Amino acid sequence: MARAKNADRIKQEAAEAAANQDQRTPAEKRAESFRVAAQRETVEAFVVAFILALLFRAFLAEAFVIPTGSMAPTLMGAHKDLSCDQCGQQFQVGASRERSGASTNLVVVGGVCPNCRHVNSLDLKDNGEDTTFNGDRILVSKFKYMIHDPDRWDVIVFKYPGNPKQNYIKRLVGLPTETLTLSHGDVYARRTGTNDKSMILRKPPTTLMAMSQLVYDTDFQSESLVNADYPSRWQAWAEGADSPPENSWTTDRKTDGFVATVKAPADADQWLRYFHRFPTDEQWSAADAGQSLSDVDAYQSQAITDFYAYDSYIHVPAGYVYKERPSTSGGGSLERSLNGGFSNGEFNENYDSGAGPEQFRGVAIWGGQDSGNQQIGRDGMHWVGDLIAEADIETSSDAKEVTLEIVEAGVKYQCRINLADGRAKLTIIDAGSGKGETRNFTGANSSPTAETGFKAGSRHTVRLSNCDDQLVLWVDGDVIEFDSLTTFDARDYRSRDEDYPRWSKNDPLDAAPVGLAVKGGEATVRHLQIRRDKYYIATNNANFGGINDYDNSTLFRLAGSGVSMGDIQSVFAMPQRWDEFIGWQARRTVSFTLHEDQFFPMGDNSPESLDARCWAGTKSQYKLPRGVNEPAWRWADDSYVPRDLLVGKALVVFWPHSWSSPVPFTPNFKRMKLIR
Repeated sequence: MARAKNADRIKQEAAEAAANQDQRTPAEKRAESFRVAAQRETVEAFVVAFILALLFRAFLAEAFVIPTGSMAPTLMGAHKDLSCDQCGQQFQVGASRERSGASTNLVVVGGVCPNCRHVNSLDLKDNGEDTTFNGDRILVSKFKYMIHDPDRWDVIVFKYPGNPKQNYIKRLVGLPTETLTLSHGDVYARRTGTNDKSMILRKPPTTLMAMSQLVYDTDFQSESLVNADYPSRWQAWAEGADSPPENSWTTDRKTDGFVATVKAPADADQWLRYFHRFPTDEQWSAADAGQSLSDVDAYQSQAITDFYAYDSYIHVPAGYVYKERPSTSGGGSLERSLNGGFSNGEFNENYDSGAGPEQFRGVAIWGGQDSGNQQIGRDGMHWVGDLIAEADIETSSDAKEVTLEIVEAGVKYQCRINLADGRAKLTIIDAGSGKGETRNFTGANSSPTAETGFKAGSRHTVRLSNCDDQLVLWVDGDVIEFDSLTTFDARDYRSRDEDYPRWSKNDPLDAAPVGLAVKGGEATVRHLQIRRDKYYIATNNANFGGINDYDNSTLFRLAGSGVSMGDIQSVFAMPQRWDEFIGWQARRTVSFTLHEDQFFPMGDNSPESLDARCWAGTKSQYKLPRGVNEPAWRWADDSYVPRDLLVGKALVVFWPHSWSSPVPFTPNFKRMKLIR
């Protein structure tokens, strides 16, 4: 009976519902159907968007965060931003070692300016801009390598062969079926299995500039040095002179820049040359105390080296800075999210924030070489002769000629611009041979020429490079095309053992490696800048306790005793000893052989990059890492990345962290860029 009553009630409710439904107007029915459809479409849109996002990430593009400084300064890992308190140059130093574990064991407390080489101390307590920032965010295209082979010099993301769960990012240098040779900072290649002569690998101009490192920029002057009359690095010069000649270039240094002017005779070049030097600690102290430094030799100079400001980080054990160390578990979630995943920590009361590294009583480690010797951390370990010189030049209407010159291993690479017709002429003069012989470019041409548009009575920005055995000229940012090849092979007139800097009493050569001359009329020069090319260190092991080109056994054999890195750096500062230095003969040359579908990547930060140079033959030295597949680990015991492990090409740096911005969380737009 009860079951029958329930059935009747259900039928009645259904009938009433049907009646109510039937009472709706057609418009109400359509509105209801539209509402249901809209809700369904919204849900479907979210589902489709989610699926598309997964497909986009899997096949088209993916965002990554750079963890280490192996590609610096092209791409930076965890780092600190600094503005030099002497010259104002902005630069970065690596801080990845602060983020190597669950808590901070080492703290970066300072860095060395690449421009004036002043030691800058960080104010970790009171200056929020001195915090540690996460690495660059980049977008990686996965689609390109599905339809196109990677190009040389691409910045690529790949699965590390030793642990395919881990992504690496490096620059692609070697291609399949090539045999690569690293020698004196350059990279050469030939076809694997042939006896062809290895040819130097040349970077396109945009890549060359993106990879270049600052040596000196006259726009950033130290007020202390200017007031102390510390000699400018740019000086008037004449052959045989031991001090700047009169009636030549006049230089005016101010804290906001540098200007050089000259009134030149019509029949003689008036030279302005760059002498590479920077103050000692004692000279910095004297300048800050208001003492004069005018007695410093204006022509004192040293070799340009592969100094990396990014690797000049000064770090100390965390206990000297923090009472409670920053960690991934301390503090609140908001605090950690604003501090790269780490808590702020609690400072040690004995830490004098912003003071110099001397407060750490000798425990400070200077730079990536892990050396307690601060002078080693102040400079590089290898002479670099591949340079890029740039200047803003304004000439009077009666000026005759402008010359730019770069010297490498005693060879002068010149570009002379005839201001009457704007035509440029390139020449190679072997001044180091003592005969001043003219050398040929590729194709037996001794003097390529080109139209530049630079004529008397005008102002232009001119840039010259001798990098990678090629002369490249830019005028107002445009690469100038010459009527014949501007490439050359320096090995034709400098053997491997002869490839070192030269100096003579009459001509400083590599001790003043960049020069600018004007003939006839008046000229004003501003915004002089010198950059250097990347120096690839020739190594084939993973010993990062001081990675360099020098073979210790060869050094010992030639010297008859041990030679320290400090000894090598001291020679760089003494041009008179360059000819007799045995270290030039102790530089390594290493080669790597690639076969089909094998690629050779290297990091832009050569001293601190665990790249393909360091993989082969090293696995037996280490225990198998936990969680790593053993066959993959053994497979990685070679110097290449197989095609199957390529992920994609790095395209762009997006949304870099804010720095010195009045608006919080806004990106540093200067750092947003295409990756070259």
